Amino acid sequence: MTLPRRGFLAGAGATLGALALAGCQTAQDYANDPMGAANQLSQLMSSHGESAPVDEAALGEGLYPRLVAQSGGAYGNPRIQSAVRSFAQPLFRTSKRSFRWEITVLDDNSPNAWALPGGKLGINKGMLRYVASESELAAVISHEMGHAELSHQIAELESKGSTDKLVAFFKDVAQREIDAKVSGLHDLTSQGLDALAPAMSELITSGYSRDHEREADAYILTVFRATGYDPRQASAVFKTLDSLVPPGTEATTSLFSTHPGTRDRIERLDDAAARLPAGGSAGSADFATIKAVFPTRRYYLRNPAEAS
Repeated sequence: MTLPRRGFLAGAGATLGALALAGCQTAQDYANDPMGAANQLSQLMSSHGESAPVDEAALGEGLYPRLVAQSGGAYGNPRIQSAVRSFAQPLFRTSKRSFRWEITVLDDNSPNAWALPGGKLGINKGMLRYVASESELAAVISHEMGHAELSHQIAELESKGSTDKLVAFFKDVAQREIDAKVSGLHDLTSQGLDALAPAMSELITSGYSRDHEREADAYILTVFRATGYDPRQASAVFKTLDSLVPPGTEATTSLFSTHPGTRDRIERLDDAAARLPAGGSAGSADFATIKAVFPTRRYYLRNPAEAS
């Protein structure tokens, strides 16, 4: 069973909402007819060819605490969490999606960031150590916003077969664990999210298709034009990331692609930025707060003897 591109979103939202709120009569029906339950679950997951943003929001809301926990947990400095949230707000306001945008600083030293459907972002404290300017931090956040804004996670999960796996999972649970209590339906929903979390985690931390990465890169310029950042600074963080990785390393994240991937992305961004009006942003007190805790590291991993 293959779901349409947006069908998975609608199904996840329906499962999170409709099933969790199902009445006792429905629960009893599930107990008496396991295969009917399985079929109804599949229908819930495929009944909407188009979905509203709330479907993506439901999926993101469900997965966010799981992925934060799997990514080292939230960094335990409230001042930094507040500063990053405040810094991101003007960027979030450029979105045309009705998401409840949210960002969490993660207790992870690797320089990376990620986004879930529905506008839920994570940024590693290791990334904060290497962004040298407001523009670099804004570019990281804007790039991850682009993945959520353009529903890249959903398209990627579908292309990798994860939607079929999720439907099969719900059928299996319906067959094996139809204890037909409403609390059991809550458990079923939770287990469905637990089953999906590893696939989502691998996707958002290891990178997307080349086309999706290029679209997210281009989205940086959209946000920069709306907020006044200089488009010519959009590629600076990618140059930093390219310097962080020793030659010959085979690695891919949402923000870094093994050579020549990242350099190609830099060239594309620079070419597009050159055709746009220059901009500039005023000094950010929030960025100053971030840098007071995470001074920018100037020595990169290509020079391990000099690394700070």
